Amino acid sequence: MNAPVTLGVIGTGALGASIGLRGRELGWRVIGFDASEPQARAALEKGALDEIVTRDNLYDQAGTVVLAMPPRAIVDELLSLRDRKARAQLIVDVGSVKLPIFEAGRGVTNFVATHPLAGSERSGPAAARGTLFFGKPWVYVPPGDKTLEMRARDFIAAMGALAVASDAAAHDDVLALTSHLPQLFATIFSKTFRQANIADAEAFCGPVAAELLRLGNSNADLWREIFSYNSENVARHARELAAKLTAAAQALVQKAEPEEHDPH
Repeated sequence: MNAPVTLGVIGTGALGASIGLRGRELGWRVIGFDASEPQARAALEKGALDEIVTRDNLYDQAGTVVLAMPPRAIVDELLSLRDRKARAQLIVDVGSVKLPIFEAGRGVTNFVATHPLAGSERSGPAAARGTLFFGKPWVYVPPGDKTLEMRARDFIAAMGALAVASDAAAHDDVLALTSHLPQLFATIFSKTFRQANIADAEAFCGPVAAELLRLGNSNADLWREIFSYNSENVARHARELAAKLTAAAQALVQKAEPEEHDPH
């Protein structure tokens, strides 16, 4: 991956544009396609792309292709690629769920399912940074082909990230606890906070509450897709957390109740 390559990015939001910025810093030619023309133009103006191309032209030109769309769009794209011969020596995705994407990618030549553990509540090309992935874990599902696996690892290293191999189902179970459940909690907390309608309440927020409110501003449509694809894992962890919160609330009430004293 050290030699100049043509990198194709489908989806030019925060992650896709960050990958484009990093690719151009490495001297690669970066071409992009997005279903939203305004977003593609914003990525071009940001400097994340050398050129906006059609989807067909991207597959005709790119030696490496990154699918940086929401999970459902990635699944649909992979299903369409089963019947297409792309010239790319490496195709990766950056979706937050892996099992449905890994399954959709079966039969797609040179595809490796991956997930960089980086990003923020901000979306769109304006949130992109070429250093976004530096020092961050970037999970990939081993494809069963050592040559292809090394291409994926080389690409991840070029992005400045740390390659971490994982089974797709294990990834989704762990991410349900470490990422998806916290986002669900933050979303519910933010909604509860707003509904409380307390004047100047944000001035009384400590760092934890402020972080939950920040996460609560994340892209709701994207998270609905993630929750849908990983619903069983997230629901299981959510029930466990809810039971512990209920038990903790009960313990607080019992501790706060005054002890009864026998007058005799």
